[in-house]
Amino acid sequence: MAESLQSPVDAVDSNALELVDRASAAAAKGELLVILDFDRTLTSNFMPDGQRVTSAHGILEVASVLSETFKSKAQELFRKYYPIEIDEKMPIDEKVPIMHKWYGQVHELIMKENVTKDNIAGAVSSCKTIRLRDGMLDFLQSCQSHDPVIPVIIMSAGLGDVIEEFLRQVLPFPLQQSTHVVSNRMVFDESGRLSDFSEPLLHMFNKTAAFFPEATKKLAEGKEFCLLMGDGVGDCTMADGLEIETLKVGFLNEKVEERLPEFRRKFDIVVTDDGVVPEAAFRAIHSA
Repeated sequence: MAESLQSPVDAVDSNALELVDRASAAAAKGELLVILDFDRTLTSNFMPDGQRVTSAHGILEVASVLSETFKSKAQELFRKYYPIEIDEKMPIDEKVPIMHKWYGQVHELIMKENVTKDNIAGAVSSCKTIRLRDGMLDFLQSCQSHDPVIPVIIMSAGLGDVIEEFLRQVLPFPLQQSTHVVSNRMVFDESGRLSDFSEPLLHMFNKTAAFFPEATKKLAEGKEFCLLMGDGVGDCTMADGLEIETLKVGFLNEKVEERLPEFRRKFDIVVTDDGVVPEAAFRAIHSA
């Protein structure tokens, strides 16, 4: 089956191609919804030179919007918590409170910094270590230009304000109202300085439709099929709460041999080694 999809792909479900066909049929009737993770899904995992791609949180660090003290403490937290995030032996329900603690601590650190609305745009434009996954620009454009239009929900545990600014700067077309970003939001005071973060906190293991704002819930109304794409098993729940059939595409960017068994259990199609958006995804939106 893998040979009928785009390499490097590991097609792990015997019904994967049938699900692709059903997604395509739903797209033709205006009944397909796309839900995407951002970091390491919509974006790639590595730059062409092998350097790790910067995350939505990391953009502010790279641009020196955040202090060296913050960077040092944030790296300490990363070294402490990231191994837990990718530990395939730890149950997700045990990870949830730990991830909530991690993200909460990072947000507390950011609150102590001088973050403003104005310096977010500058941070994004100056970051040279983030890029779209190969094929993702064409995929997003195909969804927006499809007739009928295919709604896209970008669901991220990152920072929604940074993500939207990145997309504004990198895409050669504007995001339509059919594309929403559901993520943690910065709250700014009257002077434009960061004063708080939105609640509840969204992290990689509590991403469900329960977090959709009303406008996004309306976007999902009447949809019978979902094409879901993510780079971690926590992303598999992004459509939970919707009465919808789902085709799940997982991007297994690194530690392939170690993590492949778990990805095979959770996803219908697995793209390995930071691969491009697979042909199957384009077939699902009926634009291959």
